[in-house]
Amino acid sequence: MREILDSRFLVTHYSTDDEQILSRTRAKLAALRRERKGVLPSIVIAEVMNAVCREGGQDKALAQLRALEHAGLEVVQLDSELARDAGLLKCMHRDLPMADCVIAATALRLEGRVLTNDPHFSKVKGLRTIWI
Repeated sequence: MREILDSRFLVTHYSTDDEQILSRTRAKLAALRRERKGVLPSIVIAEVMNAVCREGGQDKALAQLRALEHAGLEVVQLDSELARDAGLLKCMHRDLPMADCVIAATALRLEGRVLTNDPHFSKVKGLRTIWI
């Protein structure tokens, strides 16, 4: 099953000082790369760039982006159909952030699960999640 990366997973990976958590995120990324099951919605790139830039500066954010580009993940662009599906999810779940709606719509389209610990996703019917 394909796994759609949420921003929380990558921000956790890039910002944790906990060696045990870092080991688990590294292992998960390696498995997703090896099995070719990792999916990166383009909106997650924007969210992660913002988060890393705010904490570590623009150079660190750009370095992380380069690493993501070579991580062996399938990048899914926001097209008009995905935008429509995300907009409908937002209409039904007004408290769900728009970026999370895009991520959820991506997972539903690909029949995958979202790699996250964000409780927002539990509100979307039929959406599966997993955490490290």
